[in-house]
Amino acid sequence: MLSTLCLNRSRAVLSRAAYLKSPPARFMSVINLSDEEAVDKFSKINDKSILYFTATWCPPCKAIKPIYEQMSDKHTDVAFGKVDVDDNPESAAKHQISGVPTFIIFKGEEVYNRFTGADPNMLEQTISDLKNA
Repeated sequence: MLSTLCLNRSRAVLSRAAYLKSPPARFMSVINLSDEEAVDKFSKINDKSILYFTATWCPPCKAIKPIYEQMSDKHTDVAFGKVDVDDNPESAAKHQISGVPTFIIFKGEEVYNRFTGADPNMLEQTISDLKNA
């Protein structure tokens, strides 16, 4: 019984050691921004960021959503935000969103680039350009 207890204790210690050595998990890779104040702060507090304007009824938005989430996990030095235009029409109007999905890329508080459409290659290229700017 003592040997089983020691073995279980050793496994727990090794498991904890492996956990402590692993990089911390990001709490949320894509931040949902529900009002204009949150959207405004998002681009101000992040050096490099992307706003993804979307709608629940939009098929291209649904198609690009998992790709956008994967990119947020891959590019951890860029902040990824999401704005639902139906829930946050004030932000959509302020940023002149005329179609979804629309991506606005910020370097600091300045708009670095923007495009409309669910083009994963364009999104990846724009992120690479932003990181090298």
